[in-house]
Amino acid sequence: MAEEKKEVQAKIDTNKQEKLKDKIESQNKDDQLKQLSPEELRGELSNKNADYIFRLQKELAVQGKMSQAEAAAKVDELLPQLVIAQHHGQPASTYYNLSPKLKAADMLKPKKKTAADVPFWQSAVDGALVYIAIFVGLFGVIGLFSNEQKYNSQMGILTLLIVGATMGVFMTKYNEWVLPSGSKNKKIPWTKLILGMVAMLVVLFVLIWILSIPALRVINPVLSGTANIIIAIVAYGIRWLFRRHYQIIGSVFTPAPKNK
Repeated sequence: MAEEKKEVQAKIDTNKQEKLKDKIESQNKDDQLKQLSPEELRGELSNKNADYIFRLQKELAVQGKMSQAEAAAKVDELLPQLVIAQHHGQPASTYYNLSPKLKAADMLKPKKKTAADVPFWQSAVDGALVYIAIFVGLFGVIGLFSNEQKYNSQMGILTLLIVGATMGVFMTKYNEWVLPSGSKNKKIPWTKLILGMVAMLVVLFVLIWILSIPALRVINPVLSGTANIIIAIVAYGIRWLFRRHYQIIGSVFTPAPKNK
């Protein structure tokens, strides 16, 4: 009985080793195919896949109004994965589940931008501009309803700009920390968040203290409420143009998870 169990276990182990060996060999073949040139990859195509590629290239040239060379270059980008799929028993029609005509249309369709495509610096600039608009605009409104003597004790324009920009950049980074991103879906520890907030408050306190020195009032004047509101409107206008130019997705107040 014990010997039979050993034989069964030995067969199971052998089967596992053979499967693992086949898997490694298959992976090695796939890696080798990725190293081939487009000309070599085209030589690996089956008759069915070669016909699919021929018709796809033709459709790209017609639909995309491009030369044969440009269409061939776009098709070359597909060849490694297509040949690998072929070696695993999937023809192009099954792998893409689209006819050559529909596949060409899909390839030519403009890629929709996602939050993952927006680099941090663009999100940070966007956040800084919106916080500047809010801070400066808020003090502008306060200035409109305050007498001149009382308002002169408020923060200067340089202080407002720096505080707003710092808050915007920090909140953008905070969203990046808090929102899950990537395949591991990880968030940073709360201790890091708390330390980050404390560090930001310390930096802001030091900056406000330095800029409140009377000698710096020349470069940090307290502007009228109307002037602050105009600056806030300009900052928001620049933000609108910036977002439109870079096609930014989401904002510091409504961030989108950057899943990749």
